[in-house]
This record gives sequence, structure tokens and C-alpha cells, in this order.
Amino acid sequence: MKRTIPLLITAISGFILAVAPFIPAWQNAREEVAIWFDILASIAFVLGGGNLLRLHLQQISDQKPGWAYSGITLVSFTMMLVFGILKFGSPPEVATESYGESAVPFVLTDLPEFRIPGVIPHRADGVELPKSVRAQTREAEGEILFRGWMTRSQKEDLAGYVDVQAWRCDAEKLFKLAQPPAELAGRIRYSADQQRLFFSGVMSPANRQQLSGLFRSSPDVEERLNELEALATKKTSLAIRSIPATLSIPATGSIPVTVSGSELEVTGPMSPEDRETLVRVLSNPTMARPLNQEARQALLQELLDRGTVTGKQQTVFEQFYDADWKPEQLIAVINSAGIVSPQPKSPCDLLNELSAGVVDPTLTTPPPAPQLLNGAQEQAVRDYVNSPSMLPAELITQLQSAGTLTAAQAAASHRFFVQQPTQAEQWRSLCFRLLETGPLNSAQREFLLTPIRRQFEWQQDVGVLFMASQQVKYPWSGNYSAQGTPFWWLYEYVLQPLLTTTFALLAFYVASAAFRAFRAKNLEAILLLGTAFLILLGRTSAGAMLTNGLPEALAFLKMDNLMVYIMSIFNTAGNRAIMIGIALGTISTSLRVLLGVDRSYLGSSDK
Repeated sequence: MKRTIPLLITAISGFILAVAPFIPAWQNAREEVAIWFDILASIAFVLGGGNLLRLHLQQISDQKPGWAYSGITLVSFTMMLVFGILKFGSPPEVATESYGESAVPFVLTDLPEFRIPGVIPHRADGVELPKSVRAQTREAEGEILFRGWMTRSQKEDLAGYVDVQAWRCDAEKLFKLAQPPAELAGRIRYSADQQRLFFSGVMSPANRQQLSGLFRSSPDVEERLNELEALATKKTSLAIRSIPATLSIPATGSIPVTVSGSELEVTGPMSPEDRETLVRVLSNPTMARPLNQEARQALLQELLDRGTVTGKQQTVFEQFYDADWKPEQLIAVINSAGIVSPQPKSPCDLLNELSAGVVDPTLTTPPPAPQLLNGAQEQAVRDYVNSPSMLPAELITQLQSAGTLTAAQAAASHRFFVQQPTQAEQWRSLCFRLLETGPLNSAQREFLLTPIRRQFEWQQDVGVLFMASQQVKYPWSGNYSAQGTPFWWLYEYVLQPLLTTTFALLAFYVASAAFRAFRAKNLEAILLLGTAFLILLGRTSAGAMLTNGLPEALAFLKMDNLMVYIMSIFNTAGNRAIMIGIALGTISTSLRVLLGVDRSYLGSSDK
């Protein structure tokens, strides 16, 4: 029985894993079996480690030949195991799913509850409320209650539960009611799945007072709110290698960063938007822009002053800047933002129209008239291209003074400029384009690439500060192989060099063994020996040098072409034959195990 049960489990599990890809209804069963397989594989790893310890300790105890190597193996195994599991020196993982937010555990029943008159409809198929709102929504005494604050995605899930206009209207009413105060809108949210209260950005004393007014007064709630305040006002500083001279952080700005000497200090967790603002806006990098002929000549002269630029490179230079954006593109972006699409009517508006007797109400409101740039505004955009000293903000100011410019159009203009590459990024692309055509000396390369190095350093340092400011999710989490940890050091400076040395020795061993084994005894051996010689020669520079002088008519005899032909035709055919044989062998072995013919994995094939 002790062997029959494992055999049945193996047979059933193997059958499910083999057949489930062809039967959609079995996918859940396949996933369950795969989970159990992973559990058993983990146990097998533990047993394998124990067996390794037993064998090598026995080797050392009996002092058999080579017992010292067993000692080295055990010490290495123990060190890697300890440093990998205990994660010494490994920084804990931050809450990557909630960048820019602080969170504390919070009981759902401590949240405020909102209610509207109505009942939750029951579907005929018995499907419950969507999971995203199930824990927070309930019905009591002819009212629908929602505990906490409803997000827009929760509203969509709730409204889609039943395709009835009255229910959609109730979901909309509940959504409008279940919102935090205006001062905290977009700053606070609750996750019922994680049972955690989240706060976005820096918490001011006024925010703290407003939060206290939202919850019932209790020592536990106050303790949680104090913990949340501490996390949302935590200060993180970092020494920056090179702070841009153009960096300008407004005193009243929303980004919680201050500069002190060579250090940046951030208050609370930095959001991705804060990071991008700091990198691409507040540092005031020189943005790439179309260059007129005079500006192009000035830049080209800078390159000529530092070395030679061939005629072909000068042609590529002109083509590079000819492909830059044109004023008409920016005009089209602004005009597109001035065209407002029809807005869908709210479910309550549609319900009111249906109740008023409208048989077929329209689903959207009429859009307003398009707001397009006038002639003076379009000319201002064209003048911007010919004014190297004009900033994007100045252009937007001119557009507003020359005519009507909506908030959406101003935002579209700002996005257009932010999405353009910086001058440093543009010069890097230019450098690579010129190098594809011809050489550049070190002075020319330094001139074009130094700005992007400084920009990259700034981006990297801000990225490190961004990650350091985030809340740690679990103290014991983290990547055991993070750079700088003992495990990483052992892997990088002990294991990897040993593996490299071993494989380097194997290459000479294989070559020596092949030379001894290959004998041109028959046609097959001659073909094998000749092919091996061609491949070996083709992998070296000598092979290419020997055949480079062949004329075009004999190009197929060049070593690189011969290698491609052999590897793509003969080698591929041989590999396919081998893989087919392996597949047939795997199927045969699997069937022997599933049918109980082969029981060697149970300890013996005879019992």
C-alpha cells in the first residue's frame, strides 16, 4: 500500500498535467496539481540537501580519498544556504504597488459608513457582488451601505453588477456620497483586501486633524493615525554626485524636496510624478528643439573646432535635424486638445429622461464647439522655433495673450514639450548617427556625450532617493542576491570565477578528446572531422582572414557563409532528429511511470 498510493498519485497527477492543455475545463485542476508539484519539489530539495550533507560528512568521517574536497563543498554549501535564506545585508523590498503612499493596518469597521435608500438586487444566476466591493457593501433596513471611500473602479464594478438603469443610478449616488472631504480627495484610500489605510504624499498638521474627524475616537485608531503620520512625514536624504546648476525647487511647490549642500532631502514617500517632475522639470534641462540654419551651423562649427567632420557626416547631420518636429505638429496637438468629445450622460440623468417619457434618449451630451488656434497663435508657435532663447512656458503665455487657450490645450502643450527629448539625449543620438557614418575623435565624443552622462547620473541619484523614500512592505523581504550582499559577493567573486575556470578547462579537454577520438577511418568519420574543423576554424578570426580574399563568385566558400550554411541546414536537421528522439524517449519513460511499469522512483524497481 505504501508504494501503491504514491504510484496512484503520480499517475493521476501526470495524466492531468499531460491532458489539461487540451481540455479547457481542466485548467483549474492543472494549476492545483502544479502547486502541489512545487510543494513536493521544495521538499525534494530539502531531502537532497540533507542527503548531500550525509554523504559528505560520511566521506569526512571515514577520511576517504578526497575528503578535503568534501569539507570545502560542505563549507561552501552552508555559507550559500545561510546567506541566501537569512538575507544578511539585503535591503528589504519596498511596497512597489503603492509608490508615493504610506500605509498602516486598519480595521474595516473603524471606517465611516455611507448610506442611501434602496436595495441590492439579487441576480437569478446567484452571482454575488463583485469582489472589489463585497466586503464594504451591505444592505440593512431598506438602505444600501458602503463602508469606507469608493474608488472609480469600484463604482464601475458595482454599477456593472446588474444591467438595470435604476441600479446604475444608485451606484452613482453611493459613489458621490462615499468620498473623503475635498481637502483629502485623492490623498486617502482604503484597501479591503489588504485591510490597510493609505495616505498619499506628505501629511500636514491640517491633514492629520481632518483624519481624526473622520473616524470614531479610540486609542487604537489614534495610534494607527499617529503611525501613518510618522510614515507620511519621514525624511530621507541622499548625497547627490552632481546637483544640476539649473535646479530650482519652488518654496511653495507641491514636491516635498529640499536641497542642503550636496544632499537632497525628501519628506514622506516620493510619488512617480514627483520623481519625473524633479528629473525633467525642476532641474530645468535644456530641451531639444528644432534648429534653424544659423543654430545648426553653430553646432556643426563646435564639432569642427574639435576635429574633422567628413562630408558624409555633415549630410547625416543635416538629415538628423531635418527629421525633427515641425511647428505644424505642435499646432495639430494643441488644436486636437481643443476638440472636446461628447461626454456620456450619467446613469441618473438617463433614468430621469426615461422616467419623463423619453423613449430613446441620447447617451451623450452635445459637445461644445471646437477651440482652435487663431492666426496670431499659430504664428507664435512658428516664431518659437526661430527663437532659441524662448522657453516653452513663455510660448504658452504668448498663446494665452494672443487668443483663447483652454486648460486642456495648455496641458497638451506642456505634455508635448515634456515628452520631447532633452538636448543631452538628442546629442547622444546625433553622436551615434555620426559614428555610424565615420569616426569621431575623443574631444568630439566628449562634447556630445558629457551632457547625457551628467543627466544620467542625476536620474540615477533621484531614482535611488525615490526608492529609499518608500515604505518597506515587509522587514524580512528583499532580494537575497542584491548587489553588495554576502550572497552576491560569494556568487560574483567565488562561484562565477570557478565556473569560468572550469568551463575554460573543459574547452581544452573537449578539443583534446575530440582530436584523439576523430579518426578518418570511413566516409562518415571524414565528414564529421571536416565539419568540426570548419566550425572550429570559423569561430576564430583566422578563418575569416583566410577566406576574405575570395571573389564574389566564390562567396559561398567564405568561412562565415560556410558556417551559417552548416549550422542552419545540417546542424538544425540533426538537432531536430535528436529532439524528436528525446521526445519519444520522454513519452515512453513517462508512460512506464504512469502505468506502474517503472517504480524505481519508489526506491526499487523489483518491489
